[in-house]
Amino acid sequence: MISSSDAVGVDLRGVRKWYGAVPAVRDVSLAIRPGEIVSFLGPSGCGKTTTLRMIAGLEHPDAGEIRIGGGLVNDVAPWKRNIGMVFQNYALFPHMSVAENVAFGLAMRREGRAEIDAKVAAAMAQVRLTPLADRRPSQLSGGQRQRVALARAIVTRPSVLLLDEPLAALDRKLREQMQVEIRQLQREVGITTVFVTHDQEEALTLSDRVVVMEAGRVVQTGTPAEVYERPRSRFVSDFIGFTNAVAGRIEAVEGGTATVTMRSGQTIRVPAEAGLAAAQAVDLVVRPEKVELNPPAEARPGRALVSGTLRHSVYTGAVTYHHVDIGAGETLIAMASNGDGHGEAPVLGSPVTLGFRPENMLVFASAV
Repeated sequence: MISSSDAVGVDLRGVRKWYGAVPAVRDVSLAIRPGEIVSFLGPSGCGKTTTLRMIAGLEHPDAGEIRIGGGLVNDVAPWKRNIGMVFQNYALFPHMSVAENVAFGLAMRREGRAEIDAKVAAAMAQVRLTPLADRRPSQLSGGQRQRVALARAIVTRPSVLLLDEPLAALDRKLREQMQVEIRQLQREVGITTVFVTHDQEEALTLSDRVVVMEAGRVVQTGTPAEVYERPRSRFVSDFIGFTNAVAGRIEAVEGGTATVTMRSGQTIRVPAEAGLAAAQAVDLVVRPEKVELNPPAEARPGRALVSGTLRHSVYTGAVTYHHVDIGAGETLIAMASNGDGHGEAPVLGSPVTLGFRPENMLVFASAV
């Protein structure tokens, strides 16, 4: 096991990478603290996997510095960086048993048989694979193969663990289970961990910090709560989680509050971000769980209220999503907990009122 005092940090300073004339990574600077688990999140082609591969030494940066534990590793071979890596396809040897797969890295280091056996037994116990030591990968489930890949990565006691879309091949239920297990394992071993994902829920579940990338650049870094609750751009708000967005125009900005008229003609007052001005076109963004359908009279003071017509209600088990037409072709969605299931369902086609706290509405300058 790696103690927190043994963990090392990863430091990226102005890192760039081109593929021919195409910039894949542009001026990425990031300090990852020892023992921290950080996710790189973004759509395909945003540069997250290239960044991970440069940390691993599988790609060479065209500019900038990569430091692990304070030491510059730009020109250090991958096998000399003391890094463990788990690939999306697990990359297990099909002709080897589980125990032999886990022991492979130790055998390549020519460690003694007794030491290898002890370390393999400890790593397999950590991921609950001991009873499966003699099986081949083809005899394992997807989750079990994932555990083998993790055990093989941590058994060499690496300074940094890198995970490249590690759960993408699993079904939803197993993926959610493995998210919890990876987080627990990471806390147990205390290893600095960096992983790549395009799954927003996975990043929020696993990370101490989330690094959101777009077009090769880091556009926001923060805790899961920070990037979800206070996204800095329309891109981040759209990419992380499910959100509402409607168009509007600022009528006035006074004392940090903006009066905004929506396309439907309804007017609301919301907090104004710096740089917004009267007559500016904006996008109003709010999470469905922050919107209440038909709030009771006692809850309405202090709320921003919008009227509309209920068009659809989508039941998903724990919650129901109510789609409300607020006019001019715009829709707001309110998420309601189903609770004990005995609440009276609103009637489709009926007039409704939506309420939300003004501070939960984000205002971004419109891109059009």
